[in-house]
Amino acid sequence: MSNTIALIAGLVLLVAALFLAGYGRRQHRRRSLVTGTPTTELRQLSEEGLVELKGTVASEETFESPIAGDECVASVWEIEEWDERGNSDTWETRASGVTAAPFTLDDRTASVRVDVDDRVRGEYDGRIELSLPGVDVDRLLATGVSVDGVFCALDRFPVETSVSPDRDPPERIAEFVASNADVPGQRDSITNVVDMGTKHGERRYYEQTIAPDQEIYLLGEATATPDATHPLGPDDVVVEPPSGDEPMILSDQSEDELVSEFGRYKWAYAAAAVLGLVGIGLLGYGGFVA
Repeated sequence: MSNTIALIAGLVLLVAALFLAGYGRRQHRRRSLVTGTPTTELRQLSEEGLVELKGTVASEETFESPIAGDECVASVWEIEEWDERGNSDTWETRASGVTAAPFTLDDRTASVRVDVDDRVRGEYDGRIELSLPGVDVDRLLATGVSVDGVFCALDRFPVETSVSPDRDPPERIAEFVASNADVPGQRDSITNVVDMGTKHGERRYYEQTIAPDQEIYLLGEATATPDATHPLGPDDVVVEPPSGDEPMILSDQSEDELVSEFGRYKWAYAAAAVLGLVGIGLLGYGGFVA
């Protein structure tokens, strides 16, 4: 192995190690947050602050989700595009977000209003991705999205629609993209004329929804409403994304399933350590040979 190859491989492995360490840290933090926050029955909700709730969505205010057109109270979506620029071919995230209406959460002891609001993360909003040729790393590591202080952990996050760059998207999706300034237009390339595989600019639209009568897990911040009376009760607060550093966690999975999913941080730490050691070794070898 030449010193140049060793140095390049070492740098690549160190970057991958840093990415995995960051992923592991986020998962570790989320697991600690879920396991360290006790579940509150809504009838006992009497003060502001971080709360863990479990219950059923009970709301008559729904809307049609932007991708599939399903009736829901929240749509979690992501747009990926096949990119053949440079020396690698890979799926890259163009935008992701949560589109939500206020809804009611009921746990059979009481009910509370939840307001997630609409949140979008565009292509250039500080997004850092690990790209591997032909591999969708994001979907290997998670089923869901994290955007603007809200983490949506989903049991499934399917591709609802795929759109080739030489075709128009469904009218619903076209209107959604056109009305959202943070979602970039679809790319195309003259080389697609002779491209026999996935075409540059092909898009995949992922979506999963939260609908009425669905059981969910929710971790958020209980905040008193302007007309609240004291002592507080569930009718006097609204649950929103926390104002501090902790994320809101919205999931269609159980707490045990979330704890298991977030437990991947151990494997991420282990893989980061191995890649980091090998990367340092290759850098040392390349420097020594040079």
